[in-house]
Amino acid sequence: MCIGDDCNDEGTDRRSFLLGATATLATLTVLQGDEATAQTKAPVTRVLDDPTIQHGRVVFKHNGIDGIEGYLARPKAEGVYPGVLVIAGNKISEEYIPNTCAALAVAGFVGLAPNIYHPLPGDTPSNNAAYSKFIANHTELDILDDIQAGASYLRAQTFVAPGGMGIVGFCFGGRLAMLYGARSREIDAVVAFHPGVMKANEIKRLKVPVQIHHGTADESVAAAESQKLEKMLKAQGIPAQLFLYENANHGFLAYTRPFYKPEAATLAWARATEFLHKHLK
Repeated sequence: MCIGDDCNDEGTDRRSFLLGATATLATLTVLQGDEATAQTKAPVTRVLDDPTIQHGRVVFKHNGIDGIEGYLARPKAEGVYPGVLVIAGNKISEEYIPNTCAALAVAGFVGLAPNIYHPLPGDTPSNNAAYSKFIANHTELDILDDIQAGASYLRAQTFVAPGGMGIVGFCFGGRLAMLYGARSREIDAVVAFHPGVMKANEIKRLKVPVQIHHGTADESVAAAESQKLEKMLKAQGIPAQLFLYENANHGFLAYTRPFYKPEAATLAWARATEFLHKHLK
């Protein structure tokens, strides 16, 4: 399916954080068993089959040379819509990431998830040697440049509104959303799900509203970190909201994970899209 304007366009420290996230994902995979089997009905937040949107893989250029893959979703109806970047904590091939882009399209946005593990294919296993080498050698600054390439691609689409864009991130992707929001003047709103440890100097240039979501039972990133982050942001005069979800664990929005919590996921997503509509004109 053609979803871009040019269908032929080929266009704590970070290592510890990513290795921890990889270990967490492995643990979650082992735990899936009975809980995953128990979900016999389609998850309430899954919208990939919604007939009002179109979505699929895109490839865009980085520095005019490298091709970075991404996943883009937009409303089928003609018009222009605010652009929103989606930053995964792991791989964009995990279905809840394309679904997040699709859910943004259902809500009236254009969602793009760039593969932040470029140049690895989006489905490279986390225990792959190339994946480990990537984590060791691809810095946060490199990833932020990749996100910038995604933002430039999104901005170039004729169906994307000319105003500010939003950014939504999960886990390490939530941290990157904060960092990119501090770096880019194109971002008008940041939504971060359990973003982890942030330092004041990393977000001192951040000027836009931030919304944070965190489960109180998160076993990977303590909810206290998001509470500290909220205080830091407010101390800098940045409008910040923190929503805590009782008994929700890490990845509660991801229906592909064992700790998916439908009620919390539905509420968090409603809050996130309302926030984005408010700040993206």
